[in-house]
Amino acid sequence: MTSVEQVAGLPKGLSFFDPIIPHEAKESLEAGGEVFVSTDQQGKKNGLFIYDRIEATGTIFASSRDVFDEFFGLKPSSYVFSEVDAGDLPRELWNIWQLDVDNATLEHTFRHRVSIDQDAEEIERFMASTQPDTNPRWVRIALKNGDKCFVVKVGSKIVGMAWMSITGSVARSHSLYVEPAFRRKGVMRDDLHARLIYLRSRHVHTLINEIAESNAPSSAHAVKAGEKVIGKIYLYTTPEKKS
Repeated sequence: MTSVEQVAGLPKGLSFFDPIIPHEAKESLEAGGEVFVSTDQQGKKNGLFIYDRIEATGTIFASSRDVFDEFFGLKPSSYVFSEVDAGDLPRELWNIWQLDVDNATLEHTFRHRVSIDQDAEEIERFMASTQPDTNPRWVRIALKNGDKCFVVKVGSKIVGMAWMSITGSVARSHSLYVEPAFRRKGVMRDDLHARLIYLRSRHVHTLINEIAESNAPSSAHAVKAGEKVIGKIYLYTTPEKKS
């Protein structure tokens, strides 16, 4: 696929991430990725697969196992997320968390300075050292498309980062990272409250994110913030390419 317009017409209820799927597809294409759409026998769209070649990672949005299987075999030796529970395949469970922004408390005493960073080079350097598998083209594309990068700095050095994509009244947090030496010091809690203040000012009502079930510290942080689990998503590894 070469046009994000082809994403239009996807059925509602395909995913918990319905509102932000067009945004994700657009950024993937602009970063050199691929987007595949499946249709049923009547020609109606019934699934979507967004894939990043550089990261060898993608997401399948589907409501049936048949559609999942159709996409799953397209990209060998890759990591693929999907809300479809293919129980016969090895997978890692992640929880989808949701926060009601309107009812979230904004009372908070900040211990660190949080800002929205738009310096692409600075962000790229930090992500290259902390999340090296990230597609290097993505940062500038995300900033161009209005994604917000909230950073915590100590002096002039970034020690924590969280990205946020916003579509209408829904936002998704992703790519969170705190330098090991600054963990358990309130960095991400400060970052979250800064994001909530911003979301409230933008009249965004819902914040969603995904956390691996094995990540107990992040899950505990989500509970403390008032987030609730609304669904599951699974991380699969596709089979290696046959020689």
